[in-house]
Amino acid sequence: MTALRRGLLPLALLLFAACDSPSPPKDGVPHSFSLVSGTPQTGLAGEALAQPLVVKVVDHAGTPVAGGTVTFTQGDTASGQPSTASATSGADGLATVTWTLGKRAGAHTMVASSSLKGNDITFTATAQPNGRVAGTITVGDPVSALLAGNALASLARDTEFRAGRRVRGGFTAFRAKRPLRYSDDALIVTFKQASLSAPAIGSRAMRSAQTAATLARGMRDRLGRHAALPMRVADVSPALLSARVRVSSPARLDEVRAALLRDASVASVSRDARAQAYGQLLPNDEAYVAQQWHYELLDLPRAWGMQVGNRTALIAVVDDGIRFDHPDIAANLTSDGYDFASSFVVPFCGGGTVDLTGDGGGYDADPTIPKSYEVNAAGTCVQESAAGAHGLHVAGTIGAMGNNAIGSTGINWNVRIRPVRVLNGLGDGTYFDIAQGILYAAGLPASNGQGGTVQAPSAAQIINLSLGGPTDEPVLRSAVQAAAAAGSLIVAAAGNDGTSTVGYPAAYPEVLAVSAVGPDGVLASYSTFGTAVDIAAPGGDFDLGNESHGVLSLAWDFSENSPALSFAFGTSMASPHVAGVAALLLAQQPGMTAAQLRARLLDWAVDQGAPGNDIQYGAGVVHARNSLAGNRAPATSLFARVYNSATGAFVAQAAANAQGAFSVGGLADGDYWVAGAEDEDGDGLTGLPGRRWGSLGGIYSPAVVAVRGAGQYPATFSILRPAESEPNNAQNTGNRLLLGGIYTASLSSALDEDYYRVTVPGGVYTFETGGLGGGCGFGLAADTHLTVFGPTGSTLGSNEDINESAFRYCSRVTLTLAAGTYMVRVRTDFDTPGGYYVWARAG
Repeated sequence: MTALRRGLLPLALLLFAACDSPSPPKDGVPHSFSLVSGTPQTGLAGEALAQPLVVKVVDHAGTPVAGGTVTFTQGDTASGQPSTASATSGADGLATVTWTLGKRAGAHTMVASSSLKGNDITFTATAQPNGRVAGTITVGDPVSALLAGNALASLARDTEFRAGRRVRGGFTAFRAKRPLRYSDDALIVTFKQASLSAPAIGSRAMRSAQTAATLARGMRDRLGRHAALPMRVADVSPALLSARVRVSSPARLDEVRAALLRDASVASVSRDARAQAYGQLLPNDEAYVAQQWHYELLDLPRAWGMQVGNRTALIAVVDDGIRFDHPDIAANLTSDGYDFASSFVVPFCGGGTVDLTGDGGGYDADPTIPKSYEVNAAGTCVQESAAGAHGLHVAGTIGAMGNNAIGSTGINWNVRIRPVRVLNGLGDGTYFDIAQGILYAAGLPASNGQGGTVQAPSAAQIINLSLGGPTDEPVLRSAVQAAAAAGSLIVAAAGNDGTSTVGYPAAYPEVLAVSAVGPDGVLASYSTFGTAVDIAAPGGDFDLGNESHGVLSLAWDFSENSPALSFAFGTSMASPHVAGVAALLLAQQPGMTAAQLRARLLDWAVDQGAPGNDIQYGAGVVHARNSLAGNRAPATSLFARVYNSATGAFVAQAAANAQGAFSVGGLADGDYWVAGAEDEDGDGLTGLPGRRWGSLGGIYSPAVVAVRGAGQYPATFSILRPAESEPNNAQNTGNRLLLGGIYTASLSSALDEDYYRVTVPGGVYTFETGGLGGGCGFGLAADTHLTVFGPTGSTLGSNEDINESAFRYCSRVTLTLAAGTYMVRVRTDFDTPGGYYVWARAG
């Protein structure tokens, strides 16, 4: 038994040991889980993270297995949600979920847990702010189409001059209408074409010097048959089939006229009417100030971005002469001009008589105006005038040298101007003389005053005629027709009578007739209008205020014999604006014909007055930028700008699409203002004068958008060219002005003042005011005085003129400010009210 027991004991022990040991693990059964990827991450609040949360399930041998379940639970209710509460591993052993963060910014957690072996896994993520303001910006425009596109495109355009003085206060200009006058002893005889076997007036054959000589002999021969008449042949103009005869006694004019009309070869006999310059210069001691209002009306600053002129364009200024010694235009004048001003002797106030040509009279090759005259108050005699040179003023608008830091600026900074003198020092000339000047300007044979002809070496593509008279005479009509047939675009002033009867030559259908508007874009008080008017342009209007409502250009101080600048008004000043824009077009496209130039100017003028063509403005006001670009306005893009309403700080900006839809994301919790603005031609610059601006809820009191976590907050609104909201004449009624934003406004008198509220986060800031639709206190622009007040009402800074010596009468204050809300006051200390812009910006 003992042996048996001894033998059984090991067996029992073995059986017991076998029952007590676990079964060996089986491969392919989920055993444990561990982290693979997905932490830490950063993403936008409220949105799914870029990387999924991944854990791996393995068996005992560490081999990935399918079927393991892992649960994902957010660390707190604000940490977002997994794409599924639990995930089961696949054949690769991976269990994966996507984590969408909660709407709050900051630290978020997600915990992965399982019944399998292994510790819980904590995933972390940082949620970035993701409030999103989205909506649509629409565009409104409450101002007229004419003035809308004429504000400054950049603040670098402050007007600067290096000479002259500022005159504050009113100014009154004397305007005298002259009665129709004729030369006392002259008749214009026009022959029938067939009687001379002549080519048609204006035909190519008539441009030949040989043809001119043959026709001149023929006319003199026929007039010589009237030797019994008390007359002599003074001039012949073969290109017009016309001659000027002088009658020995004015009392016998009718007798001679009747006798000549009985000649079968004669088509007409008329008095030699006198025409006048359609404009009047102010004395040069009245102030040399800004041209900006009339150039802004043409949108020239933007046009100059495309073209500033070149010497391919040749423009003839047919007027009272030129000054080759004026440094601001000398380089743009040609040496092939001519003087067609006939002698005209009148009583001189100092005793005796004076020849108004100032150079002894007669035709010659020097178109210089040596003296200027004016009629005395009684109208009984003439006296020398200190300031003058009407033709110089006209030429300066077309082509005074620009961007040279002195004097004034012409529409074309580089151009060729042919000066042709046809008027005397009183701004007066005969139709025959004017006709010769037109012929010469167009490169056609003209009388040389000595029995022969003179011809310019080439035809001017553009002829400016800032002159006219009330009668239609054959000699003038034929000259215009001939010049037009030769290919010249003829631009002429409509007249200054304020009636509906357009003067000649503007009334001829071949001529582009120009009426005048003032700084307000409205027909000037003096401007002639009527069915013959084709287009309008800035001519100035002193009736609107002081001298700065006129057109500034070159002048000559005859008392000091020195160059000057002066204001003038008249359709004389309007016409060269049109001729100048035409020259810019020629510089851009040298091959354009007169017909093409005319069409481009008319097609792209800005309609004014009654819709469509009308008797006041014709096709509208000439527009340089439109004409060059061939469209109505620059291409614009819209932008949404977001501000912190508590601090006034600019936060973010986003471009809108073509439909105005925008979305600005990444906003933290807070209260915001949402503004909209436009740029031009993709320059990315917003909040500048003349560009649309606005905000959700209105530009005066922007609405607050409360962002509370991730999500989209709607903001659909309209923007426009922002104007002040009255009443804003006290601090408690001031309009709110956002940084980088702008208002347009006006001051009605020296007693008017406007207030604006600006909230800033702290730093360096600049506040600025400037002229609207003009330059820094000129034209219709206010001469502003700017003051910035602190939160307690203390004065922090004030400025009236940025640089008075350089004629920069805009105002600017730059300050370092603590966070807070400040008041800006705009007023004028002098009685120079008008429009202005107010702008606040960082830096």
